Amino acid sequence: MNLMSWLMITTSITLSTLLITMTTHWLMVWTCLEINTLSMTPIISKPHHPRATEAATKYYLTQTLASTALLFATTMNAINTSQWEINLTTEPTTTTIITLSLMMKMAAAPFHFWLPEVAQGSTNLTTLALLTWQKIAPLTIMLTIHNNMNQTLLLMSAILSVIIGGLGSLNQTQLRKLMAFSSIAHTGWIIATMFAAPKISTLMFMVYVSSTTPIFLSINRTMMTTIKDLGTAWTMSPHLLIIITLTTISLGGLPPLTGFMPKWLILNKMISMNMTIEATILALSSMLSLYVYLRLTYIMSMTLSPHTTSMTMKWRTPHKKHPMLMSLLTMMAALLLPLTPSM
Repeated sequence: MNLMSWLMITTSITLSTLLITMTTHWLMVWTCLEINTLSMTPIISKPHHPRATEAATKYYLTQTLASTALLFATTMNAINTSQWEINLTTEPTTTTIITLSLMMKMAAAPFHFWLPEVAQGSTNLTTLALLTWQKIAPLTIMLTIHNNMNQTLLLMSAILSVIIGGLGSLNQTQLRKLMAFSSIAHTGWIIATMFAAPKISTLMFMVYVSSTTPIFLSINRTMMTTIKDLGTAWTMSPHLLIIITLTTISLGGLPPLTGFMPKWLILNKMISMNMTIEATILALSSMLSLYVYLRLTYIMSMTLSPHTTSMTMKWRTPHKKHPMLMSLLTMMAALLLPLTPSM
């Protein structure tokens, strides 16, 4: 991909997402979502591999279906109310369809089916963009209309996402698919208190991004693709091994790391709203994902790979420079829990 094409695509993705955070008109939202989808599709298909083409096709079709449903709902709302303002969308049927379409864009259950396949067919950095940046636009729209969304629908989707994200990752050996199921589970946590505490949902998303980004940067730097490759990570770079271990445990939500903070706040908010059963189901369902994260850390930190194999091993990473972004995000993913009282 030449420089001009890359510049146009990245500019379109960035500006379309930023415009969605500022606009108040549904047609503008739909236009920016379409620009975002059309710009992301060539990035996914860039490796010119049949699997990448398949992933780009699945991504395009799913996002187009979600955008079509969003346009249908907003047009129906405009016909009935004669206005296109986002904040004035109060009709239950319209808000339900819009919520479903945004859940499909965020890959929340039961509309999660496309994310693991697209992640597996993409590169590491493209998958990172799908799991983090591409969720900003639908999350922003949901935060804008959170007062009018169906509480029961969001709760059912949140619980289902955490369960499916945990169950789906149990039998995975591919790291990108495993992180995709992890994203589905964390999407459930994000939308669990969307209707009652949007600030906590925003905090959950920010902590998820700060934990996921260093994991993917480390995986990309060491060129690991499967869980089996984690066993030889210490031979490549012990520092990267420590980074992946800390951020993975933080992603699982274990104290005293930062990942414990938003889940603690979410469960506390749900219990204060007399939603004890739902909070208990979420907490128990998260044990599935926690088991997967602990299995990864066990393979990385507590086992040694056999040295009698004749396969070619990547002994040392050629990159000796440690980027500032990875170090900063790792510290954020591990050390921000004491700031919880001030938040």
